[in-house]
Amino acid sequence: MENGLELIYASPLEAGENPLWDSRNDTFHFLDILGQAIYKMRSADVRKTELPQQIGCIALCENGDLLLGLQDGIYRLDNSGKMALAHQKIKIKGRRFNDGKVGPDGALYVGTTDHNGNGAFYRLRDNVLTELFDKCACSNGIDWTRDGKLMYYIDSPRQAVEIFDFDITTGALSGRRTLVDIPAESGLPDGMTLDENDNLWVALWGGHKVIHIDKKTGEITDEIRIPCPKASSCAFGDKDLSKLYITTAAKDDLSSFPDAGRIYKIDVGVRGKEINYYKW
Repeated sequence: MENGLELIYASPLEAGENPLWDSRNDTFHFLDILGQAIYKMRSADVRKTELPQQIGCIALCENGDLLLGLQDGIYRLDNSGKMALAHQKIKIKGRRFNDGKVGPDGALYVGTTDHNGNGAFYRLRDNVLTELFDKCACSNGIDWTRDGKLMYYIDSPRQAVEIFDFDITTGALSGRRTLVDIPAESGLPDGMTLDENDNLWVALWGGHKVIHIDKKTGEITDEIRIPCPKASSCAFGDKDLSKLYITTAAKDDLSSFPDAGRIYKIDVGVRGKEINYYKW
């Protein structure tokens, strides 16, 4: 326990990511990118599913299936364990899929990562994967305001949180602009979530913390210190969405930071909002 943090998963994950609370089933999902596995936690029961590739994100479907963002595409994993490509086979820009979420329109929005900035950002809808923009270096945090009119977005090496105007009918993105620049010495902005007031919570990779950002001013108004350098993502969970879950990474840090790679939760005094489920 540190600064109110509660440890909820103690086994170190090489690159823990994508905390995801399923309110319909009171179930917590998360993944390990480098460990090539997804996890499903319900109370004290944790089930691990190993995968054939590195995974960047998971999303929940209305029918209970999972969407998995792997290296060469988005896959659908059904309740029987069968996995199949969820779109036409195409050459993906970038080395693998990274962060992704279902938008308020029921489509999946997900980007790729590429050291040379040759990645792209895509939408999956009706079994069709469409590129929305390219030149992504490490496509990361994504979330939408409660009214669905704005999408917040992070491409980590840009050291900023950006805003797009979002058309909930067509899924079109426009008006890209910066909400706040993150100083390099603070760490790389990584995964993020919005709370019930549309303010932002952003994990800082290498920054030992999660920061709270005012939606109107871009001001950093609070921070949560964690006992290791690499905070990777955050999301609200528990039955009333009153706790902020924080994933971390153990990669290169475990010898110096024995708490690295674990998952924590904390009461931050505000609730989150329900996730969106993918519509087939």
